[in-house]
Amino acid sequence: MMKVLLGGTFSFLHKAHKEMIERGSRIGDLYIGLTGNNFERIKNYQVPPYDIRKKKLENYLQERGIEAKISQLNDQYGSTLEREFDAMVISNETFDFAAKINFIRKSRGIRPLALENIGTVLGDDYLPIKSERISKGVINENGERLTPIRLGIASKNPEKIKGLENFAIKWFKNYEIHKFEGGGKTEQPFGNEILSGAIERLKSVPQDFDFAFGIEAGVTSVKGHYSDVHTTAIRDISGYVTYGFSSGLPLDGNLIQLLKNGLNLEEATDFLVSAQKSGESKGAIYHFSQGKMERWEVVYESIFSAFVERLASTIPRKS
Repeated sequence: MMKVLLGGTFSFLHKAHKEMIERGSRIGDLYIGLTGNNFERIKNYQVPPYDIRKKKLENYLQERGIEAKISQLNDQYGSTLEREFDAMVISNETFDFAAKINFIRKSRGIRPLALENIGTVLGDDYLPIKSERISKGVINENGERLTPIRLGIASKNPEKIKGLENFAIKWFKNYEIHKFEGGGKTEQPFGNEILSGAIERLKSVPQDFDFAFGIEAGVTSVKGHYSDVHTTAIRDISGYVTYGFSSGLPLDGNLIQLLKNGLNLEEATDFLVSAQKSGESKGAIYHFSQGKMERWEVVYESIFSAFVERLASTIPRKS
């Protein structure tokens, strides 16, 4: 039977901790290192005393019928460099440290630990479940959101806001949307300027928002074929940024010539279809698709795409 290590502070015995305990108990004999009161740590909240945390952990193990040996952890390595252990339960957040442990083990002629990675466990607000967030009353130990999710969008364009609103309705239970002046480019963005424009817009949204959305539209080309696409940059409260892209609106020669003459897409569209401020009212795609699609829908696509990258990042990392 393998000897399996698991270490942590367990300030709050939350959903991710429970998943790690369950996983470890299934693959071998579980040894839990629980950080002591003098363990050097950086926490933005008060960590309960060792005895209280140990008792809660013992109660959970008893309730689940899981046998595990708990020992006090007084340094970051604990028993991880000892030959007798075979595996360790980790998360994406501790993957790099686990890789460092295995590097040291190999350098000492010790077989590397098998890494059982649970990935990243998200709450229902799509942010990682962490004890600090529980201590602040933002989520509970099951990852359920207790306060409204704060969404900030760097735009007051009605179509961009509508795209975010439709996304939020489908993805979040309780949220609030705050609008900020976008500070985007006034001229037509081309190529890499589209993504850099979306990133630049994020600066308009304060860092304390759960999610900030910067959305930019612009023209890209592949082998001489031009399309208008929307790009979204999403920054979460930790500073992690993901990116997404919409489907493209093919642009014909008349539009491209107008853009090369210095007009942006909204101005060119207004000129060709005799509209006014088309970018704020259904968009160019509405006019050129003969009403089959509106701009907010491609904005939604780009936001959805950026969130898919966020979900993909929760998949367990492999060495």
